[in-house]
Amino acid sequence: MPTREQLIREAAEKEMLASTFTRYARDLAATFDGIPARPGDSEPYWKGPAAERYLADAVRLRREMNDLENSCLATADTLRRRAELLRKEAAQVPNSA
Repeated sequence: MPTREQLIREAAEKEMLASTFTRYARDLAATFDGIPARPGDSEPYWKGPAAERYLADAVRLRREMNDLENSCLATADTLRRRAELLRKEAAQVPNSA
């Protein structure tokens, strides 16, 4: 049976990991800032079929980055819930003095 200190330490580690996931997820949103993602925006750089491929790739990658952001945030929420359960469990463990 884990000690109160072990449970509290594990809860703190999960909280720290959740914070890291949240920070990284928020940073992902800025990944495509300034990158052309509409047909008119990419005309100075891409023409013809290359422009169509570029836009299709940009839309797909933006969607995948959004999915990754959502997954990171969901994982952070799960970690925080688990940390809360660990703290509640620690409160039930008798002192080991």
